[in-house]
Amino acid sequence: MSSIDDPILKELLDALKEDTQRMAADLLSIITTNALIAIFALFLAVVSLVRIIFYPPRFGPGPAPGLFESALTLVLFALSVVSIYNLLRLRERYARLQALAEKLGR
Repeated sequence: MSSIDDPILKELLDALKEDTQRMAADLLSIITTNALIAIFALFLAVVSLVRIIFYPPRFGPGPAPGLFESALTLVLFALSVVSIYNLLRLRERYARLQALAEKLGR
């Protein structure tokens, strides 16, 4: 049976403390970055939907939004909303990990 004074066990605990803190910080920063990307995609989808709704296709020169662009915009909107929801849930879930990492860092 090993003792807490075992140097290998102490080294393992120290490495776990450091790695847990870094892992929690990395996870939360990645989640935040992905949430910002999803919010930006949501903004683009809303702007595109408003443009399609309020500025219907015109005849003449220039591109006119078609069914394909409308479908892609709706898909982008739906994926953005789902992504934001999932990222907020992940942030809540891993906030406990960050609290644990802070306790281990003492």
